[in-house]
Amino acid sequence: MKIILKYFLIMLGLLSNVSAENVSDIQHLRNEFNIAITNKENANKLYFQLSALKPAKNTLQYAYLGATEALLAKHAINPFSKLSYVNSAMRKLNMAVELNKNDIEIRYMRFSVESNMPAYLGYNEHIEVDKNILITGLSNIYIDKFNCKMYQVFATGLLNSNYCNLHEKSLLYVIISRCQKAQLN
Repeated sequence: MKIILKYFLIMLGLLSNVSAENVSDIQHLRNEFNIAITNKENANKLYFQLSALKPAKNTLQYAYLGATEALLAKHAINPFSKLSYVNSAMRKLNMAVELNKNDIEIRYMRFSVESNMPAYLGYNEHIEVDKNILITGLSNIYIDKFNCKMYQVFATGLLNSNYCNLHEKSLLYVIISRCQKAQLN
């Protein structure tokens, strides 16, 4: 049985356009994750590829593995599978934040997952803390043409989350403006 499973996973890797080596490249991983948001098959491929990397050694990859599990929960039909994926996703995202508290990309992943969870699941305890760290981090970070799109996504996501007050929204509009200016340079 293990041999069949290994064969299946190897074939899945060979048949997909994305290899485990490619997802170790963080920009490629980001692009694949964005595709997986709306595509169940890509979410499954990305999950298997990230699992093959043993991303626990890399907190950003580990956070992407957790966020990908959250996508699998979104795409799952069975309620027990959904809950299993959600629990695993939150464990990974929380661990990634613990290991790298200042990484705003990891914080944004957890914020995004928690802010899209139904409140009755109880996975909303970090929303306020993550939001504050994200706004502070984005306000103080250097924005250039290489990172401006990602930071604009973070600021726009926060802005659209319904968790920000008027003052925070005005700060986010300034950050978005800085990102747009950086794109022109």
